[in-house]
Amino acid sequence: MAPRHLLIAALIAPLASACASTRTATPTECAVMGAALLGGGGAAVGVQLDGGGDEWEEGLIGAGAGMVAGAGAGYLLCSLWPEAKPAPKPAPPPPPAPAREAPKPPPPAPAPERIVLRGVNFAFNSDQVDPSSMVILEVAAETLRNNPGARVSVEGHTDAVGTDAYNQGLSERRAEAVRRVLIERGVPASRLTSSGFGESRPVSSNDTEDGRRLNRRVELNLQ
Repeated sequence: MAPRHLLIAALIAPLASACASTRTATPTECAVMGAALLGGGGAAVGVQLDGGGDEWEEGLIGAGAGMVAGAGAGYLLCSLWPEAKPAPKPAPPPPPAPAREAPKPPPPAPAPERIVLRGVNFAFNSDQVDPSSMVILEVAAETLRNNPGARVSVEGHTDAVGTDAYNQGLSERRAEAVRRVLIERGVPASRLTSSGFGESRPVSSNDTEDGRRLNRRVELNLQ
């Protein structure tokens, strides 16, 4: 029996090495490979053993033992050999950084509020405020008193009747007249300025009476 143990030991060593290098095969494929590999080796070893029998007979016995041992050892070794782990996939590249948005420009400063004092009238070719206009100017003064942070430019405008120079002076005098009325009603003078624009800023046509009436106006420009 000792020679047979030596035969099996001699055959398993190269089979283990072969299985290690071909681990991708299935256990059945390893069994076939082991039988083929160890069968020939077993025959060679059997011829060299002195079993007291015929040399060919010993070779056949060795071949058979090698095939049986190779098939069993190959199957067992491939079943027990640890699976080769595939190389990890490379990490995907990081996503591109989002494009940085250009800073938004600051919002435009709000336009100053402009109030047209409709119904504030003057005597013909005069800067005297009509008494019927005082109610409207009282409401305007109260609004300004309730908003102490507001600064106001009182602006006078005329129609196109008369010369440019005359209308310019008239618009300035009328704006100043309204400013004085607002000061008399409690609005601090430091918050009020006055200016005239004559006929340079019409809001309607000067060809009709209604259009000229709309152009003769005083506005409060809140700043």
